[in-house]
Amino acid sequence: MAAFLEERKMHSPIPSMSSAKRRSLLRRAAWLCAALVLVVISLSAFLRQSNAGLGCTPWPACHGRAALGESPPEAAGPAQRGARAVHRVTASSLLVLLLGMAALAWIPRPRADSEGRQILLALGLVLFLAVLGPFTSGSRVPAVTLGNLLGGLVLFAVCVRLALRPSPRQAPTGPPLGRWAWAALVLLLLQMALGGLISAGYAGLSCPQLPGCRPGAANWQALDPWQVPGAGAGLPQYAGGVGVQWLHRLGALAVLAAVLALALVAWRAGRRKAATALAALVALQTEVGIVLALGALPLGVALAHNLLAALLLAAVATLLPGTRALSPGL
Repeated sequence: MAAFLEERKMHSPIPSMSSAKRRSLLRRAAWLCAALVLVVISLSAFLRQSNAGLGCTPWPACHGRAALGESPPEAAGPAQRGARAVHRVTASSLLVLLLGMAALAWIPRPRADSEGRQILLALGLVLFLAVLGPFTSGSRVPAVTLGNLLGGLVLFAVCVRLALRPSPRQAPTGPPLGRWAWAALVLLLLQMALGGLISAGYAGLSCPQLPGCRPGAANWQALDPWQVPGAGAGLPQYAGGVGVQWLHRLGALAVLAAVLALALVAWRAGRRKAATALAALVALQTEVGIVLALGALPLGVALAHNLLAALLLAAVATLLPGTRALSPGL
């Protein structure tokens, strides 16, 4: 039997590769994957925000026109056309890279089962985003924007987690750290969903002041992801967006507390670099959110807010409980 298996290995069309070398290649490819996803996320945010009229003139009338379905002149400008072209090329390259990673993880023996499952998850997210893509341009249904936003952010977190996955020699994440990481991750996803509803529902100017944002019974329209923004959306003091803004600001406090608690637990567990990164990212994200609210949604700050959300989600995802490394196949 051993001679038969050895003969099969010698005549196999797939060259043999050590588990360590394959894991190293997968991690390098995962870093490239994360970089490509970050480009796609940034370009998607730029296209979404610029098409919504952020930063256009005259402000904020152009933002209100966008809520009524009118595209601002800047939406068809050279910056947007170039961003769309780079977005398509990068997204196509990402799909090819993930297919290659899946083949590297699953075809040779032993199979990289845990890495392979994460790669399949990333492939599923890419395909989901590809299906959603044709409906994204020009769509005024918030659910479409929300799916695009959350899909891209989770995809980035999966790639970073795969790239930074601990080796088998490292101790797995302990229960306290894992529980705090899951709690922070769930809160972050909920907070990002609320942020996506604010953007897609043109509710960014509903509460220009930090205190005093108290919703009433008629202030929750923007919380419905299937409801197209109504009259007044995109303008200052838009009543329908007060509720989602109020929830988003409460969520910011919850996320700040949860992530700082996670950073403290990670520090005590010896993960000091991760703890420092978490504390810095959540503090910076909070400050950027305040500037975004008080500064009437400047485009550059809005893009930075989106980018920091992706980095913060990925930083939390790296502290989730680990999975098995390469498992021997037959």
